[in-house]
Amino acid sequence: MKTSDFKKGMRVKYFPKYVSRGNREDDEYVYKQFGCVSSTNDKWVFVKYDIPDCKMITGDEPYTAQATPVECLERI
Repeated sequence: MKTSDFKKGMRVKYFPKYVSRGNREDDEYVYKQFGCVSSTNDKWVFVKYDIPDCKMITGDEPYTAQATPVECLERI
């Protein structure tokens, strides 16, 4: 995937780099985090990750986005 495959407002699931794609299905023990794309550039996808008080749904929420490598994200 490329950063251009991700659009603002798209919901994503984050997996750490050490989790191989083959182990990502529904493993309860795999660390997962959900969020919403706020922007992209040539190298990073900027994601606002959900917190207990707020599920990110537009990418415009007043929280700081985290630069995330494409290989650590899946679209949901």
